[in-house]
Amino acid sequence: MKLENTIVIVADLGELKAYKIYKNDSGFSGEFQNSYKLEMIVNKNFIEGRKKMGEMLSDSGGRMIHDTMDEHEAILEKDNRVLKDIVQVIEEIVTDEEPNHIFLAFPKEHNNQLVEKLRHDTKELIEKNIPSDLVKTDKSKLLSHFIG
Repeated sequence: MKLENTIVIVADLGELKAYKIYKNDSGFSGEFQNSYKLEMIVNKNFIEGRKKMGEMLSDSGGRMIHDTMDEHEAILEKDNRVLKDIVQVIEEIVTDEEPNHIFLAFPKEHNNQLVEKLRHDTKELIEKNIPSDLVKTDKSKLLSHFIG
């Protein structure tokens, strides 16, 4: 598979990073992964996805303000809002970059939900989907998770 015009998207509920794969013209030969380089095209934080329940259910003084709200429902609602935002960013990337392929990594807990929310044409571009959180993975090591 040719990797040119492939986008690598790694995300979790708090952050999304997207990279475009380019042929590495440095003249360095060796491993297949070293023939390519990643350049970041999007680095987006989702502040709501990083909030703890105590922050969401209390006022600025730390007093609980939603006594009747079920914590589990609140978590699901927050996760769904963040997933919707992540899907929107992914769809914007696809529209702007028009990739031939997408490599996606998103945590197992919400991976299926994320993919279900994507447009059909975007889903068809996903060449490899890894149900894992690779957001903090060094970009020099990312391709090895998808190719190998």
